[in-house]
Amino acid sequence: MSERPNPWSAVPPRSPYVLQCDRDAINRYNAKAGKQYEVRLDALPEPFVGITTAPVVLLNLNPGFDDDDPEVHARPEFQAVLRNSYTHSPADFPFYFLDPTLESPGRKWWGRKLRSLLEKFKPKELARAILCVEYFPYHSIRFRHANLQLPSQAYGFDLVRSAISRGSVVVIMRAERHWKEKVPELDGYSRAFRLNSSQNVMVSPRNCAGFDDVVSTVRNRIVDA
Repeated sequence: MSERPNPWSAVPPRSPYVLQCDRDAINRYNAKAGKQYEVRLDALPEPFVGITTAPVVLLNLNPGFDDDDPEVHARPEFQAVLRNSYTHSPADFPFYFLDPTLESPGRKWWGRKLRSLLEKFKPKELARAILCVEYFPYHSIRFRHANLQLPSQAYGFDLVRSAISRGSVVVIMRAERHWKEKVPELDGYSRAFRLNSSQNVMVSPRNCAGFDDVVSTVRNRIVDA
């Protein structure tokens, strides 16, 4: 886990869901951004999903945006799960998108991207073995935020450094250049793998050179649990 203070417990209880440390920069950006690239503050940010000690860490770009997100994120049950995740509190499904009882657009998306792993492991087993860290923690329809640097991002970058220091398998799903700029320790790390396609980000045997490493690492976590 990062030694840096975790800012995410301070997300407001109601929209706009934005950390105070990020607010001014995002407001300036949104004043000029088109609708496709606007940082959405009517959906809770999702900077990371999963257990911080996970042996497999997935590096993504940012949460997308679905028209159903604001309604889903306003539900008390979803709010409770996500705020529990913000503080890294214990949960049956730390990677909550694999919880079959928690309906959301994100669950459908991750179900497709992790299908090859879900063919090998039960959802609860996989949910306790993986962590996803988003490069940019807030939702948007499309990403054009590389020059929008937020104080809150530093916490996620530290989570990745911690994963490297404990020897986790790291799968760079998207934004390899951005990730390596912010976490240079990734460059040359022997357990870091990139996907063959950063457009179709399936974690599968054909798309991930380190797929067998991911499978064996998850299996070892299950045995040790």
